[in-house]
Amino acid sequence: MRKLFRQLFDIREGETLRALLMFFYIFLLIASLMIVKPVRNSLFLVEFGVKKLPYVFILVAFFSALVASLYSRYSKNTRLIYLVLNTIFISIACLLVFWFVLHFGYQRGWILYAFYIWVAIFAVITSTQFWLLANYIFNAREAKRLFGFIGAGAILGGIFGGYLTNLLAPRLKTENLIFFCIGFLIISSFLLLLIWKKSVHYIPSRRVYRQRQIDRFETSDNPIKLILNSRHLVYLAGIIGISVVVANLVDYQFSDVASRVISDTDRLTAFFGFWMSTLSIASLLIQLFFTNRVMKYLGVASSLFFLPVALFVGAVAVLVNPTLWTAILIKVNDGSLKHSINKAGTELLALPIIPEIKNKAKAFIDVFIKNFAKGLGGILLIAMTLGLGFSVRYISLFTIGLIAAWILLITRVKGEYVNSFRMAIEKRSIDIEEQSLNLQDASVFKSFLKVLDTKNERQIIYVLNLLEDVKNKELIPYLKKLIKHPSNEVKSLVLKMVPRYEELDMTAEAKSSIDNNDQTLRTEAIHYLCKRSDDKTSILKTYLDHDDYHVRSAALMCVSREWRESKEFRKDINIKGLLDGMLKGLQRKKEDNAQKQFIKINTARAIGEANNPELYSYLHILLNDESVEVIQAAVISVGQSQAKEFIPTLISHLDTKHVRKYARESLAEYDEDIIDILAEHIENASEKKKIRLAIPKVLALIGSQKSVDLLTRNLAQSDLLLRYEIIKALNKLRVKFPLLKFDKQRIEARIMDETVQYYRILTLLQRQKISLSTDKAVSSSKDGSDRKLKARRLLMAALEEKLDNNLERVFRLLGLKHPAKDMFNAYLAVKSNRSELRATSVEFLDNILEMNLKRILIPIIESTTDENLLAKVQELFGFDIPEELEWINFILEGDDNWLKICTLYLIAELNYDKPMDTIAKLVDDPDPIVKETAKYYLRRIGISN
Repeated sequence: MRKLFRQLFDIREGETLRALLMFFYIFLLIASLMIVKPVRNSLFLVEFGVKKLPYVFILVAFFSALVASLYSRYSKNTRLIYLVLNTIFISIACLLVFWFVLHFGYQRGWILYAFYIWVAIFAVITSTQFWLLANYIFNAREAKRLFGFIGAGAILGGIFGGYLTNLLAPRLKTENLIFFCIGFLIISSFLLLLIWKKSVHYIPSRRVYRQRQIDRFETSDNPIKLILNSRHLVYLAGIIGISVVVANLVDYQFSDVASRVISDTDRLTAFFGFWMSTLSIASLLIQLFFTNRVMKYLGVASSLFFLPVALFVGAVAVLVNPTLWTAILIKVNDGSLKHSINKAGTELLALPIIPEIKNKAKAFIDVFIKNFAKGLGGILLIAMTLGLGFSVRYISLFTIGLIAAWILLITRVKGEYVNSFRMAIEKRSIDIEEQSLNLQDASVFKSFLKVLDTKNERQIIYVLNLLEDVKNKELIPYLKKLIKHPSNEVKSLVLKMVPRYEELDMTAEAKSSIDNNDQTLRTEAIHYLCKRSDDKTSILKTYLDHDDYHVRSAALMCVSREWRESKEFRKDINIKGLLDGMLKGLQRKKEDNAQKQFIKINTARAIGEANNPELYSYLHILLNDESVEVIQAAVISVGQSQAKEFIPTLISHLDTKHVRKYARESLAEYDEDIIDILAEHIENASEKKKIRLAIPKVLALIGSQKSVDLLTRNLAQSDLLLRYEIIKALNKLRVKFPLLKFDKQRIEARIMDETVQYYRILTLLQRQKISLSTDKAVSSSKDGSDRKLKARRLLMAALEEKLDNNLERVFRLLGLKHPAKDMFNAYLAVKSNRSELRATSVEFLDNILEMNLKRILIPIIESTTDENLLAKVQELFGFDIPEELEWINFILEGDDNWLKICTLYLIAELNYDKPMDTIAKLVDDPDPIVKETAKYYLRRIGISN
């Protein structure tokens, strides 16, 4: 039974419990929503009548936008599990308050408005949080397979909740149904904790939900401009906006007719519950039996016609005969198609747009356009019902007019969609892991087939990666052709895809590919033969005993795949014994080093593929191998394992040339669990410098608030290289994960400190310029003045470099407070020699910087002479050009080792013997070059060290 269940829904080993828990979790959430919605609607309509409905539509739009803004701020700093749990507990508390007030009739009027608005916001937040959670605990491949099954839980929950409301409302009284909603939410909270507990092992780092966080519009690309610059986005925004307005009009007509026919509150609640469930059933049937077929044979753009045409039929029916059944007809047409064919089509319509632009524009459309359209719908209803005196019948006239505009936009967007997809294929900008990606859309699929018929290898590989999980018989002739393609990568991808087609036998091609020199192709060929055979164990054992070690290694990789996916297979082949024999065999045999290295690398990869703790002992061996390539492969497998026992080894490899890149990526796979350990190392001044410098790069890969907090806490590190790496890491986090929160006050304080430091260095440089003039005036080839001049110029060059580095840090820090792209452009303008660019930069910064920052930063950019800037330094901070001993002490007691070295060299040439205490300390400096230069100075002035 379990096997049949897995096959039916394509649920694989280790996924069943997570999938079922999520199924029942969304079932309970939607069931509670389908109870509370009819309760809200009936109570409001009986108390106020349909005439007040437009006003509440406007209030819902306003408060939804307000709550979305507040929720966004709160959610940035809260872990997802706590965010969802807090939402459930707050919802339970609110429902209890609403029940108490409604039951005892206290302030019933405004409470019903609040209840109506609260239910609308509750619906949006809970559904959004659920899909965030789903994206968090399932990877992209799992999500594509399982979201259909989990989504069915939402539809069944809607059916159950609505029919339960219909059954119980006449018996228990409408407001008492709130307790069922509370009960479902309490059960869902326990389910949520269980989901988190059972799923935490499966959660890899840098989850999709983080990578796809919606931009906060703090970028230089205004979302309105982005939409207006793309006809595709303009049409999309128009279609969504009109559909929301029409939905409001339909809701009004349905509510008006229903409330006039059914005056009893409990009967009206039961009526709404019944039809909400019926709409869910209709939506489910259409989703199961029609949506994919419509997408496949008609295409995305054509699928968008179904809803407006159905609503047109319903609107005409209401116009001719505004009775309960015609109102039900238009509502059924709306509800059944809106959440099935139309929803799928609308989501897919945005797919070919470049992800960065799509995220910004889609977020704007979802938050602002939809809320604006809701409010506009309410305003139009007020104008029609109160201003023009329209009855429910004549509202259909306006609905028909909007539908005509809606259909016109769909006809326009159709061509734009195909063109955008063609460009996206050329630019390879489609996200393979996009959950809404329906690659069997008719028009899109034809574009893919055209690419597969070309000779462009890169585009063919890109399309095959997109189509990896697609089964469509139209692909068969193309796969037959591509298996003969000269590219081994193309042939590998074909062999990954063909097991889906039982009628397509590529056994001969797979067997011939085993002798190919490409290891990936060998592996896919053996894996295909296993999938094709009923006795995969015999096939694998045959190739494990092959004379060619390349083939044996490929077979081992296939064993690891099967071993990970099937518990039954583990009984047939002992992978631990295989690895043991393979590694011990290398010690006994006299293979050449290249052969040994190849086998070890593939052994490490196979261990990572199997990902089983029983095999970790072999990884420890491979991590200490003499070959850098073997260590690299072992480090990558360690990242796949996320086992804590490997963390010290990975950290030590941050200092290993040619391995550190892989060590960083593997450490990042541990996600938030590694951050506290990394904190100990980065904050330990006695830790190796290269390890400390590598840690910010690791944190930049972990899109977590803890990463930001740790890096921000260390912004004042005395080591300038480390400080620079920390700021760079923060820049990357802000660009890649725009919803993370940055401590603006601490960053601003750091900007102030860096700017003050800039001015201080400027005075030191000016002192060197004055001294250089003096040195030149007294220069003589006999007294070694040339060496003094060279030493002075070396120090000046070091100070100028320090000024440049300082200014870069300032602008990078500004990029953490303001749009990063804008700050980068401003920095380039400041560094350029073009006066008009500098002037533009000054004007820009003058308009966006806070007054305290503007006061100290603008002079750096604006001043054209050293005299003007030095005068400003004196005015702002009272800094004078330092005297000789003052500037020497300042540098030698500072944190820039290169400046110390240049200064020691200069004062040695000058035979300057004043700051002896400071120099004596430098003899024991941890930096070896500073230490040796200090000793050189002491020798030059005649002091033995």
